[in-house]
Amino acid sequence: MLMTPKSSDPSPDNPAQARATRQQAQQRADRIGQFRAELAELEREQALALTPEQSTRLEAHLEELLGRLRQKFGVDATESARRISWGMRLASLLGAIALFAAAVLFLQRIWGYLPPAGQVSILLVTPLLLLGAAEWAYARQAPLYYVGLLALAAGVGFAMELGTLGGVLNLTPSVHVLLVYGLFALLLAYAYGLKLLLAAGAVLVCAYSAGVAFEFKGASWFGLFQETQYLLPGAALLYAVPWATKGRGPQEFALVYRLCGGGVSLGALLLLSTMGDLCCGGLSPRMTGGLYQIFGLLLSVGIVWHGVRLARSGLVNLGVVSFVTFLYLRLHAWWWDWMPKYVFFLLIGLIALGLLLVFRALRARVSGEEAA
Repeated sequence: MLMTPKSSDPSPDNPAQARATRQQAQQRADRIGQFRAELAELEREQALALTPEQSTRLEAHLEELLGRLRQKFGVDATESARRISWGMRLASLLGAIALFAAAVLFLQRIWGYLPPAGQVSILLVTPLLLLGAAEWAYARQAPLYYVGLLALAAGVGFAMELGTLGGVLNLTPSVHVLLVYGLFALLLAYAYGLKLLLAAGAVLVCAYSAGVAFEFKGASWFGLFQETQYLLPGAALLYAVPWATKGRGPQEFALVYRLCGGGVSLGALLLLSTMGDLCCGGLSPRMTGGLYQIFGLLLSVGIVWHGVRLARSGLVNLGVVSFVTFLYLRLHAWWWDWMPKYVFFLLIGLIALGLLLVFRALRARVSGEEAA
């Protein structure tokens, strides 16, 4: 049971532990709210009846506990508090975007009047200032949302710095910049536990590996997304990262890696299925697209199966959405040209109902296994 910490209180010198404790406190506050709602429902159904004394003692204990959690960790104990917190986050996001846009537009206005040394100094200092602000906020146990905004701004500033410096110094765009962007995002993600930056870094590193392979055959990496099969090896490695790390690092990062790997793989296959003959010279574009769609269907089923085994709804949802998309494309290719349109959509509806029954049976099976 989470109580007010004593000698083991997390301090600003240990922000990661303090943040984990705050998350535990918020989870306990959420459980208290759910417990109150379920208790009220049980009393309404007359399945449970507390005596007035028991009800008074229970409410006093819960209020005292919530009061300690609010005072110590600043948790949102009510639905109204959560809505206000989301409003604060939205306001801070809009404010950050406005301030960042104002700074960029101001620099554009005065940029031509600055000497090259001043331009380079601004480009170098700005990401460092934003990164320092993120570290300052993290060390003082600010909500991770605001730390993430500062870290994201630092990443955007870093990307703008490299791009603008390349223009100032007349450098040729290189595929290696994707690796630099990706590593910077990954470092920030692991430093502050930010899943959004982890996803951005993972996808950028995957794109870098594909770009290097694409350039190896003599083409410019700018045409990478015209032949997205080069993304598949990197995406497979992303999906395999949790197996290689064997639980090391933040636990929620494993799902991010798998979602990125699965999403990039499915997106690459989807694009390949619409681009014609890209790898199989002896086959027609229509047949090649069909093969990619079948591969996409099989991969979607595999992701759904793995998501069910891991009890990860994100993977299951990704697999289901991609399965339906690839299935629609395949059925469209088979039936659209010769079948009456109303019959086509009727069959699509019947297939959707069949899939609904399958997923319903799968959900019942999973629920039974979890209960057992």
